[in-house]
Amino acid sequence: MTEGSPVRILLRFALPLFLGNLLQQCYNLADLSIAGHLLGDRALSQIGATSALCSLITNASFGLNQGLALSVSRSFGAGDRRKVKESVCWMAVLSGLSALALAAGFLLSRRSLLLALQVPQGLWEGALGYFTIILAGVPLTMAYNLETSLLQAVGDSKTPLLFLFCSSVLNIFLDFLFLGPLGLGVQGAAAATVLAQGASAGMGMAYLWRSFPQLRFGAKELKAPKSFVIKMYWDGLSMALMGTVYNIGSVLLQGSINGLGNVYIAAQVGGRRLAELFQIPGLALGTGMATFSSQNYGAGEGVRIKKGIWAASFLYGVWWLAAVAFVSLAAPQAVRAVTGSGNGEVVANAVLYLKISTWMAPPMAVLVIVRNVLQGMRHTISPLLCSTLELAGKAVFAFSLVPAWGYGAVCICEPVTWVVCFFFILGAAFMHREELKDYVKEGAG
Repeated sequence: MTEGSPVRILLRFALPLFLGNLLQQCYNLADLSIAGHLLGDRALSQIGATSALCSLITNASFGLNQGLALSVSRSFGAGDRRKVKESVCWMAVLSGLSALALAAGFLLSRRSLLLALQVPQGLWEGALGYFTIILAGVPLTMAYNLETSLLQAVGDSKTPLLFLFCSSVLNIFLDFLFLGPLGLGVQGAAAATVLAQGASAGMGMAYLWRSFPQLRFGAKELKAPKSFVIKMYWDGLSMALMGTVYNIGSVLLQGSINGLGNVYIAAQVGGRRLAELFQIPGLALGTGMATFSSQNYGAGEGVRIKKGIWAASFLYGVWWLAAVAFVSLAAPQAVRAVTGSGNGEVVANAVLYLKISTWMAPPMAVLVIVRNVLQGMRHTISPLLCSTLELAGKAVFAFSLVPAWGYGAVCICEPVTWVVCFFFILGAAFMHREELKDYVKEGAG
C-alpha cells in the first residue's frame, strides 16, 4: 500500500472488505428476514430487543483485532520480519484472553442487562435464549475477526471474503432448517449464526497456517518487550473502546426504544439493519484506511495518507448518491422484503429511520475514515474522545428526548451525533496536519 494510486489501491482493498461486511450483515439479515417471514413480528421484536447488545459485542471483537493488527501492518510496512512474528504471537494471545473474558462477563450479567434494557415481559424468554447462544459463540466470532484482521494487515482482503461467503450460505441453510422443520424459534437463528461463524474461523485458521509461514510464531516470540505488548494492547483496546463506547450509546437508545413497545422495536431492527447495509462502504473504507495509513506511516509516506483520505471520501460519495436514489424509490418495498411484516405502522417507522440515516450518512463516513487514519498513525486519544462524545449525545437522546418526542427522536439521534463528531474529528486531524509529510517516520507522535 506504499506504492501506486491511492484510489486504485483503496478500491481494490476496500471492495472485498465491503463485500465481506455485506456478507457479515447477511448473517443478521438472514436471521431477521427468515424469522420475520416464518415466525412473525414477535420474533422480529425478540431479536431486535437485544440487537444493540449483540452489535456491541461484535464491534468490540472487531475493533480489538483491528487495533492489534495495526502493529502487524506497521511492522510489515517497515519490512521488520521479527517484529511481524512477535506482533502475530501477541495478537493471538491477547485476542484469545479477551474473548474468554468478554464471553464470561456477558453470560454472567445477561439477565441484568435485559432488565436494564426494559425488554417487555412477553419477549423475555425468546430474547434471553437468542442472546445466550450468541454469547456462547463469542470465542468463534473473535477467532474469525482475528484471522480476517491479520490477513488484511498484510494486504489480503479477498481471501476472508471467500470464507465468509461459504459461511453465509451455510447460515441461511441452517436458518431455514432450524426455524422451519426443527422449529427451534429465534434460538435456532442464533445457533445458525454461531455455527456458520465457527466454520469461517476454521477455514481461516487452516488457510493462514498453510499459506503464510512468515506469520507463524513460536515460544521465543512470547519474550517480546513488555512495553511493546502494552502498547500493542492499548492500540487494540482503544479501537475496541471506540466501537464499544459508540455501542453503549446504542444500548442506551435501545432501552428507550424497548420502552416504546413492540411496534417500535420491530420497526427499529428492520430499519436499522437496512441502514447498516448502506453504511458498509464507509466502514469498509475506514478499515482500509487504518491499514493504508499504518503501512504508509511505518514507511514514512505521510503525503500518501492525506491523498488516501481524499480518495476514500470520493469513493464513498459515489456510493452515497446511489444509496440515496435507491432508498428514495424503494424503501417501503425493501423494509417489507427484509422484515416480512404486514403491519403498516412497523413499515412506516422503519422507512422513516432508513431514509433519515441514509440521507445523513456522509458525515458518518468521513468521521470513520479520519478516525481510523488517526488510529493508524498511533493517535488513539482523539478517536476515543470522539466516540465518548457520541456516547454522550446518545445518552441525552435516550434519557431525555426519546421519552419526550417518541420515535422521531430515535430517527434523528445518530445523524445529529455524526455531525457533531464530524467537526470534532476534523479538528483533531487538523492538529496533526504537520505529520502528513514524508519526513514523518515510524514512532513519531
